[in-house]
Amino acid sequence: MDALNPLVARAAAGDVEAFTEVVRRTQTMAMAVAAGVVRDRAAAQDAVQEAYLIAFRRLEDLDEPAAFVGWFRRIVINAALNARRGRRYAFLQLDDASNVPVLDETETRWSDLQRRRLAAALQTLSMEERRLCDRRYHGGWSVARLAADSGVEDAAMRKRLQRIRDKLRKEIEMSERRAIGQDDIPGDLPERIAELLARPQLTVLPENPVGKILELLRGVYAGFADVQLPEVVDWREAERTIAADAVYIERHELQRIDEGRILRYDLTLPLLMHVRFDGDPLRLFSSGKTYRACQPDTTHLEAFHQAEVFCLDRRDRLDMWEIMSLVLRSVDVTMPGLPVRISPTKYPMCSQAWDVDVEHDGRWWEVLACGVFTDRVVAHLGGDPATHTAIGVGYGLERLAMLRYGIDDIRKVDVSRVA
Repeated sequence: MDALNPLVARAAAGDVEAFTEVVRRTQTMAMAVAAGVVRDRAAAQDAVQEAYLIAFRRLEDLDEPAAFVGWFRRIVINAALNARRGRRYAFLQLDDASNVPVLDETETRWSDLQRRRLAAALQTLSMEERRLCDRRYHGGWSVARLAADSGVEDAAMRKRLQRIRDKLRKEIEMSERRAIGQDDIPGDLPERIAELLARPQLTVLPENPVGKILELLRGVYAGFADVQLPEVVDWREAERTIAADAVYIERHELQRIDEGRILRYDLTLPLLMHVRFDGDPLRLFSSGKTYRACQPDTTHLEAFHQAEVFCLDRRDRLDMWEIMSLVLRSVDVTMPGLPVRISPTKYPMCSQAWDVDVEHDGRWWEVLACGVFTDRVVAHLGGDPATHTAIGVGYGLERLAMLRYGIDDIRKVDVSRVA
């Protein structure tokens, strides 16, 4: 889109040939946006024609040529809305136009449907870019706050956000060229899966209950190294290597992308697949979204957040009860004053395991599980079962957030805020 800038500048000065070239380079995008609003090709064509006339007349009002695409998308949406209002039959609700992402500087929030339309494009972003998007568009962070958190000037952050928007826009426009007017998510991810992946990472929002819980846990495990784990798991590789030792949920609960891939159902499986022991002690901390196929209700979500603690070391340097003391401290930090119950349980990857529950309003709630991994798992990771041991702890962040902050429905957690 950088090549548009000089053309837009010339068109703003009255150069009709330059504007004609602008039209040629943007008409596929414009048609796709209009068709997404009116769902009728003829009406979309009329709206696009009207939008270009309006844009040409108002070009002198555009402060920066680089802002043209987002500015023009808004004009197309408005023109398409007007066209739809003029038709006898509307194929969508009139307020659905806000579901078309504009991707400009003035857009500070994305609706759930906008996020679904952006789903496939969001998967092209790096982890840091995605973190900025979640904070900007879900957390409502200002440019100044984002800049201060990243240690850069406001201007540098604006440029960074613009690069992210340009990257998203390019991916969206490629999909628009592939299928004008269609709602399907392009690429090799089914729409349902892409939508789950596009849901915000609440762990990057310290004002969200989930983000606050994670912040408290990080304080307990301050000396542990952060590790990022893939959300998409090679299921064939997992079955060939460690799945028999690691899968403890029913197979119908797996969020399958296709025959060869799943979305991670916890953090343990991708950790066991990607972490390797090279002789140095491992003290790892990971967090992020996990996925299970279920019917969402007041206590269950298809996409939810977990935190995982993992240790592997010599037996004389790693003791389960040393880790249990950290576990109990983490419960006291996140759920201060609540009674705690530790109960033996079973997991296929553990030789010993325990559920940790807290009592809240007369009911016992499981908030985490911990255990000692089997010798088979230790050997798989590269350790020697005769001299090494491995311990893991898994937290359900939404469950902890609900209990700590008095949230009565897990589906409300993503829009909740805490001081």
